[in-house]
Amino acid sequence: MTDAFRHEYFDDFERDHPNIFASKLKLLETAITLDGARETGYTVSVGAGTGSYEAALRADGFEVDRIIEPSANLAAEARARGFDVTEAFAQDVPFEDSSIDTMFYNGSAFGFIDEATLCDLFSAHYRQLKPGGVLALLDVPPASALGLAVQASFLITQESYISEVLRSSWYSADTPHKEYWRTTDEYRALLESGGFTRLLTWQTLRRHLIYQNESVEPVVQGYQEGSYVALVAVK
Repeated sequence: MTDAFRHEYFDDFERDHPNIFASKLKLLETAITLDGARETGYTVSVGAGTGSYEAALRADGFEVDRIIEPSANLAAEARARGFDVTEAFAQDVPFEDSSIDTMFYNGSAFGFIDEATLCDLFSAHYRQLKPGGVLALLDVPPASALGLAVQASFLITQESYISEVLRSSWYSADTPHKEYWRTTDEYRALLESGGFTRLLTWQTLRRHLIYQNESVEPVVQGYQEGSYVALVAVK
């Protein structure tokens, strides 16, 4: 398990940036419901962190039945919010075949998983989903405005304008960042290798980073503009 993450990184940011949080939540709800076209059913969240989005989903009428979170610190916060939390990596949690209606990874949780493991994991998720089930991956793409700024920040050792901008749109310079930056098309190929054939995309946070918290942004189809993208695979 990893305890590199502290809940303050996430909960403090979300409290101070309510419109970014709301924009991302709208994208998540669009993804798991296929833009309002389905009920979510038995739902599993992978890499949920503190469970803040899951709590917001619950407030909006969407129940998250189980959370998978490897960090003990974050798992404890999600458990305190009343969720059934398994402290483990997704690849170490056995689910029965055809037992899940909806599974989602919010916040690029799959960006910490190497390609071989992820390929096997997507194949497992395909088996675990019921027919018509949904797997939603929510990500910051590497070529997006936020993706480029975060990656550039790795090379900056002193305070800079990029640092200032990131504080307005990302957690902090001290937040652990995902190891693997893959494009939406690369994830599409991995999902297809896992058995998925129907793939959909939505996006939000399309403004310049310094303006993203000024108001809640709409969710639109596609993936080539947003700093936050949902790639949704339907079994």
